[in-house]
Amino acid sequence: MLKAYSYLLLLLGISLLLTSCFTPQKIVRIAPQEQENIFWYQGQAIAEKKQDSVIVRAAFSHTDRKYLLFDIEVFNEKNAPILVSPEVLSLKTPNNFQLPAIDPEAIILSMEMRASQKEANAKNAAVVGGVVLVGAAVVAATSDNSSGSDNSYDSDNYDALDFAADVVPTIAWGLSFHQDPILTEYPQALPTSEQIPFWQDIVLRRTTLRPGESIRGLVAFPRFDNTNALELMIPIERDNFLFLFTQQLYQP
Repeated sequence: MLKAYSYLLLLLGISLLLTSCFTPQKIVRIAPQEQENIFWYQGQAIAEKKQDSVIVRAAFSHTDRKYLLFDIEVFNEKNAPILVSPEVLSLKTPNNFQLPAIDPEAIILSMEMRASQKEANAKNAAVVGGVVLVGAAVVAATSDNSSGSDNSYDSDNYDALDFAADVVPTIAWGLSFHQDPILTEYPQALPTSEQIPFWQDIVLRRTTLRPGESIRGLVAFPRFDNTNALELMIPIERDNFLFLFTQQLYQP
């Protein structure tokens, strides 16, 4: 009877797996509107504007489950420095709903704090585990008539504790994203937004551009599927660069 019941449960589980349906993720396509000054590179439409000796390029890069990611490049042709601050950028829908850019410095701080807490938790767990091991060793030692085995055991035990408490070093990403021309990196080749190197090395961060310098990076915005048009606003010093984009979503 038990075997028959187990067989029925197995058949039920298999049928649920076969009949279950996973909805594919929507494909997002965002492109500059036709009235923008556009040039093309490797199939990507890039909008470009120049105001008061500052050139700004903007293109849609890619999306993930959380963010819309735009590729932004700024050239300073002024005779004075300018400050580029990604956290002041925003997207606006036709209904005047604004999506502020994600501040990379806030994300980096949050990730570092979580990493620090995880490190402390791991060390505490290692210490607790070591105390249990030491306690077990003491019990074993007291029941052993040999007096010469204590020192060697203690040395090995503390070596194990030190090894368990070591922190694995962060992987170093040797990416040249900021030195590459716009839109030459495939998203699959970059760290994801769940990884701190993405926010440290790939996104656009607050930068002072001296005359003749340029900077490029990704800017993240909260994903918003319920619109077919977006206005990208890029304030730089006293100028405000506006780019109009269309958004289309495809359900596979």
